[in-house]
Amino acid sequence: MEFAILGPLEVRTRTGNRIRLGGTRQERLLATLLLNPGGAVPVPRLVDAVWEDRPPATADRQVRNLAGLLRRAFRKADPTGPPVLLTDGHGYRIPLDDHGLDSRLFADTVARSRRTAAAGQQSAAAAGLRQALSLWRGPVLDGLEGQLIDAGAVPLDELRLTAWEDCLDLDAALGRHRASIPELTGLVADHPLRERFVGQLMRALHASGRTADALTVHRRFTGRLAEELGLDPSPELRRLHLALLTAGVDPDPGRGSGGAGPSTGPLATRPRTAVLRGTGRPGGPADERAGTARATAATAAARGAASADPGAGAEAAEGGRGPRPGVPVPAQLPPSLATFTGRDAELAALDAFAEAAATVGGRDQDQDPGPGSTSAARICAVSGSAGIGKSTLVVQWAHRVRGRFPGGQLYADLHGFSAEPPLTPHAVLARFLRALGVPGEQVPSVPEEAAALYRSMLADRRVLVVLDNARSAEQVRPLLPAAPECLTVVTSRAGLAGLTARDGARPLALDLMPAPDAVALLDRVIGARRARSEPAAVAELAAVCGHLPLALAIAAGRLAERPGRTVADHVAELRDTGNRLTALAIDDDAASAVRATLDLSYRTLPAAARTLFRLLALAPGSGLTAAAAAALCGERVAVVRPVLDQLAIAHLLTHEGGDRYRLHDLLRLYAAERAAAETGRAVSTAARERLGTWYLHHADAAARLLTPHRRRIPLGAPGPWYEPPVFTTAAGAQRWCESEHTRLLGMVRAAAEHGPDALAWRLPVALWSYYFTSPHLDDREEAARLAVAAAVRAGDRYGEGHARNDLATALGALGRHDGMLAELRLARALFASIGDRVGEAHAIGNLGDHCLGTGAYGQARLHFQGALTLFRAQPEERRDDWAIRVCETNIGVTAMLAGRAREAGEYLHRALDRHRSTGDPVLESITLYHLGDHHRRLDRPEEAAARLRQALAVLDATTRNPRLRADVLAALARLGEAAGPPDSQGPPGG
Repeated sequence: MEFAILGPLEVRTRTGNRIRLGGTRQERLLATLLLNPGGAVPVPRLVDAVWEDRPPATADRQVRNLAGLLRRAFRKADPTGPPVLLTDGHGYRIPLDDHGLDSRLFADTVARSRRTAAAGQQSAAAAGLRQALSLWRGPVLDGLEGQLIDAGAVPLDELRLTAWEDCLDLDAALGRHRASIPELTGLVADHPLRERFVGQLMRALHASGRTADALTVHRRFTGRLAEELGLDPSPELRRLHLALLTAGVDPDPGRGSGGAGPSTGPLATRPRTAVLRGTGRPGGPADERAGTARATAATAAARGAASADPGAGAEAAEGGRGPRPGVPVPAQLPPSLATFTGRDAELAALDAFAEAAATVGGRDQDQDPGPGSTSAARICAVSGSAGIGKSTLVVQWAHRVRGRFPGGQLYADLHGFSAEPPLTPHAVLARFLRALGVPGEQVPSVPEEAAALYRSMLADRRVLVVLDNARSAEQVRPLLPAAPECLTVVTSRAGLAGLTARDGARPLALDLMPAPDAVALLDRVIGARRARSEPAAVAELAAVCGHLPLALAIAAGRLAERPGRTVADHVAELRDTGNRLTALAIDDDAASAVRATLDLSYRTLPAAARTLFRLLALAPGSGLTAAAAAALCGERVAVVRPVLDQLAIAHLLTHEGGDRYRLHDLLRLYAAERAAAETGRAVSTAARERLGTWYLHHADAAARLLTPHRRRIPLGAPGPWYEPPVFTTAAGAQRWCESEHTRLLGMVRAAAEHGPDALAWRLPVALWSYYFTSPHLDDREEAARLAVAAAVRAGDRYGEGHARNDLATALGALGRHDGMLAELRLARALFASIGDRVGEAHAIGNLGDHCLGTGAYGQARLHFQGALTLFRAQPEERRDDWAIRVCETNIGVTAMLAGRAREAGEYLHRALDRHRSTGDPVLESITLYHLGDHHRRLDRPEEAAARLRQALAVLDATTRNPRLRADVLAALARLGEAAGPPDSQGPPGG
């Protein structure tokens, strides 16, 4: 027999005749055996594969019957062939030595092709992989569903994708760049988060002369990766991106022909740059840096550049752009740190910057530039927040590459953010000129003349200039050499956008250390043995230090000084947020404390930026939008956004793209300290209440779109500063709620802790429409419990009734029916005590929901009918049409579960018509789901499937209800199997 699972399941005889297997259950059994090629599969596992989680009592016997049916079908199709299905112990197996299986042939062909590639036969290996890939006719076992089948298909799908990636790498090595672009474009579209395909497409586009398109591919990928997973691209892809930027976006079109070899394109002309290696090759960031160092050393040796040693100046003068004999060679770099760790991507970026600047008008530095030549960017501006490690990074990198600068290395701390006054450009020029051999009395006193002399002194030398801790572009500009052979690296807490715009500086922004690098830094300082003894505590220490390098260094230093103290004890000390910034200090070096470094940045801010920075500490969570920040200030967004940008430029706030900003943990603690010291209680309270009001009205606006016909609690008018939300559709409202749900819960917590109590209960009630379809059930319960406590504190029986009603629906969604019943009884009594008949009707209707969950169908109908009567009795202005339709739907569900099929059909169909006529996709999709269950119970599988597919279409087109969507898909999968009520979603509640 020939078995095929790389696509729809097929079985053919040796002569090519296709065998009909007879039904879905036989196909599932056979598929499970073929996913375990040659091995025995026990009967219980086959039962799971055939029936999932709903097997009949006779499942074991039925599996044996199915195996017998398959044997007869195989024997009938090929009477003289070898046996196909063998009993093996307590299970079955298919002996594949006597039969063919396309997945095994695929795996063998891929393995053979990889051995061929390892032997250097690239063309033959690529052809072999193409042959293997041609065996695929579609997804594994296309058309068959089930958890075990899906799980068994995953390894094959992954092998297929890696084989495709290997094949495309071979195509690239053979110079087939242009030909592979259509295929890669389709693969990236089908697998948009598969990074290796993205990197291959970027290389192919670049090698075909389309670097701008390659950069567009990178931008789309990184945006999607951040939006969908909240992740950054790997270091390998970041290095590739930097390499493309270095190469320029307009490569020579003559190099882009599809038949060119692997060296095609500008990237291949810079073999010294480690970042140009392909992603997915052996070796990590350390190998990349080692390669760069070796290449740099080789280049320096070829040029005769000895080092920064003063004696090397004369030897290097003629060919290495060094000084003339007898001229001093400055070597002013501060010492590098022995504990330096990580920053692989940033070091690669600096390497790429140096490589770009090493080419002048397309010529190497050792060639005369010639008249009219231009250079690449010769300035790099490294920016980041206080304590992020800018100076450490640049000094470390400068020591690595100083051999390439035989003219010397100049260094100055400009004191831009320091307890001392910032240095004037003229003061720095005087220092540099004296270091270059100009006698002190001959240094010009006029700044312009000093700058001209400085540029003249460097005109024929290759010098590295490091300008550390700059305050502004104006402070830096007079210190920039004009010589194309010189490089300048500037560090600053400010963005120095002017240096980028006017002087062509290449920006490099530093972020917090990735978690593995932060842990590695701690390991290096406190000792690997000590770190290995408390790995969890070391990881937690990195987290409480906020992955800020300065904080990590201080914490590790304090531990190193106290060898008897455990890491866990130090973490416990730092966990005290009121003491953390004090603990992150060095006893004999107050200037190096985290708080002191942040003070220096904070004091340079304008008054409005300082005020906003303090208020940001009042927001829940680490991130917020510009509109939320405006609410804190009581201003319009247009007024506040420029102030947010000032904070971002000062690196006291991170702009995450779009309209969202973030404070990292230590900055948030520092902002809270400043708020406690400088912002009065009344101002803080008013700001917190404005932000709560903003969230409340936005949540209410979202509810009006998500459940537009549902009656809502009244809200007071917001202040004149309030601007309506930007979302105008149900899908937009759902996205806003989902993106803000942690901050919404944080706002409820803050209101419960600080007040006002009215906000603490109103906000969860306003969020009911979102929580109704949300998967965040635990958050829903917590918010409701906080709402109940706040309403009780306030003595607000109206609010308490709504809060307890909402808590009951949250407990019902979690399946905790006893707690649900207790809360509903209290809610009903509260509403009755204040004469709120509508609220009482909601509680009664939810009592019906509780009875459904416990199987008391007769009592459920009485509750739903009673609630319906109350709702209909209300005056027109108080009538809740949404609740009326919910009750009607639930009466239909009750009739269905109680076995009254005719009544169920009437109610459910009538409810569906009403939901559609009022344009309510939420209740429409729920009712379609129950109609599907209704038809399934009547043994009408085709009608049931049609209703379930309609429900799925409504869910995908208009509303997002992940719990209901999962139930619909499960119900579709169960059709035709053992009957049973799939009621995990339950009826709608109110």
